[in-house]
Amino acid sequence: MLDIQEIRNQFSILNREVNGKPLVYLDNAATSQKPDSVLQVWNTYYTELNANVHRGIHTLSQLATEEMELSRRKIQKFINAKHDFEVIFTKGTTEGINLISYILTQKLKEDDEIVISYLEHHSNIVPWQLLCERTGC
Repeated sequence: MLDIQEIRNQFSILNREVNGKPLVYLDNAATSQKPDSVLQVWNTYYTELNANVHRGIHTLSQLATEEMELSRRKIQKFINAKHDFEVIFTKGTTEGINLISYILTQKLKEDDEIVISYLEHHSNIVPWQLLCERTGC
């Protein structure tokens, strides 16, 4: 059984009250709140490693690259991907969905269908509409 209070405790921002009530954040389509463990890793990155990955031969760039590739391998293992290069980082969900819809432009066959719900966030509807315009699906 999920312990909601234990989960809430992992997010410092949820200790706040708004209008005298505990904060409940439901706008995850726009952005998601980060657990303290993620914020701690981000803080370490920005205070100790911050550099462009795969862009330099200097120490910080190499360390940042190593950390990024380590995270790629961890994600590979977590999702049971066959190869680490199957894990692709994007700036966010919208960019990821746009990338997938663009790739599918090359792969769809005449009878293929894309099914989405009217409950989808707008940013997840538009790429599929554009895909259908390009491919005639």
